[in-house]
Amino acid sequence: MNRAYADRSRVAVTVSGLVREMRPWQWYKQGILLVGLVFSRSLFDPVAVTNVALGIVAFCAVAGTTYIGNDILDIEEDRNHPRKKHRPIASGRVPVSVAVAFAILLFAGGLTLSWYLGPLFLLVVCAYLVQNALYSAFLKEVVIVDVMVIAIGFVLRAVAGVVAIDVSLSPWLVVCTFLGALMLALGKRRHEMVVSDDPAASRATLAEYTEETLDQWLVVVLAALLVSYSLYTFFRGGPWMMTTLPFAFFATFRYHLLVYTRTLGGDPKFLFADPPFLINLVVWGLLVVAVLYRVPPRLLEVIA
Repeated sequence: MNRAYADRSRVAVTVSGLVREMRPWQWYKQGILLVGLVFSRSLFDPVAVTNVALGIVAFCAVAGTTYIGNDILDIEEDRNHPRKKHRPIASGRVPVSVAVAFAILLFAGGLTLSWYLGPLFLLVVCAYLVQNALYSAFLKEVVIVDVMVIAIGFVLRAVAGVVAIDVSLSPWLVVCTFLGALMLALGKRRHEMVVSDDPAASRATLAEYTEETLDQWLVVVLAALLVSYSLYTFFRGGPWMMTTLPFAFFATFRYHLLVYTRTLGGDPKFLFADPPFLINLVVWGLLVVAVLYRVPPRLLEVIA
């Protein structure tokens, strides 16, 4: 009986380790796929919602595959790292053979779902995988390119959300997503530089960045994001969508404030623990839905 209990305990530890290897706390990034669903006025279309939900699952699966693959490749380096040595694979809680088998299942499942959603969606997922592979191989060590590649990853997610429901891709979606993700990436790099005693040891590109440069870039990208979103509301959203501008300005200003006062730029998910930011985000989302779905489309076309 003790042996059976030990076996069950070992299985539980392995399963929990595999789940942890998938980085579920990073799944919020797949929420970008919802943007196309909302702004295409497809939020209440059951087929569209189902397709986007499947797309999110597919991206979580392929992203989990990349996380596991990276941890297997970096196992020796992680074992010598004060924090990463506790990861399930590096610590030995998950055997490498089990991790490989699980990664293959995840990869197959993610590609199967992507194929089900159509060849274009599969193409975007493949582009995402290539982008991740190139980033892990060498692009993460190329200054400036590293943060731009991260931003492109979010753009690919946004494009995937559009492709999944077969609607036209708006250039405004691409531009605003890229600038928003670039802002977050720059904030993260600044956080890494500030909190680390030896930034270059934790990330090679930090040897070439300076706090002053990152500060300037962050302001430039923040301004470009606000201008781009404002132009979208002027030329595409119409006067009613312009009512969302104060909330967009508050969100970017609040993020900028938190990066400098609470170092929350290290991981954007902590923004959801900031009540003012979260309340503003919810109100902005409700207002966007109210404008897009409560105001008759014909009226929007007339007043736009």
